[in-house]
Amino acid sequence: MARDWPPKSIKVIARQRLKDSAWGIPESPEFSSVQQLMTEIHSQTIQEERLLSTYREIAQQSTDPLIRFLLGLVVADEERHHELTSRMISRLRDELSLSRAGTLQRRASRRSGKAEPLIRSLDLFIEAERGAIQEYEKLKQESEGLARDVFALLYSTMIHDSQKHVGILEFLRGRLSKTVSPSKPK
Repeated sequence: MARDWPPKSIKVIARQRLKDSAWGIPESPEFSSVQQLMTEIHSQTIQEERLLSTYREIAQQSTDPLIRFLLGLVVADEERHHELTSRMISRLRDELSLSRAGTLQRRASRRSGKAEPLIRSLDLFIEAERGAIQEYEKLKQESEGLARDVFALLYSTMIHDSQKHVGILEFLRGRLSKTVSPSKPK
């Protein structure tokens, strides 16, 4: 399925390419792929904004408190997604501008005594999240058939969130583990 790219985004990219060529800055594959990613993220954000508006409208018009509650959860998630994608685009813009200015340098990993205690804390958090997943699974099974299966649905979303948390925490642990000196015990 082809994406409808907003004309404004295409104009912004075209203007930037014109500026680059005027200054003799060749377009590298890295710049091109970053610009394409930024455009696609922006396009997805526009589509999500339309959905968000519709979710809000339906939730406000509904007289059913369950519909309002569940759509409120969706709206909250979509608002977080919007904030996250805005931050991602901002980060890409920053990296692209730093690269163009010739100031982007890979930062060497700093070895720090602070990493090891944080890694231990992350391990505890991961263990706690995995324990929560097991508990939510149990509660989900026990609540099936109650409250029109809404509780089972909500436990499913909490399981998904905890799985996401485990993924984030494991990413952080892996990243921090690289900063710990190999000679030090983990």
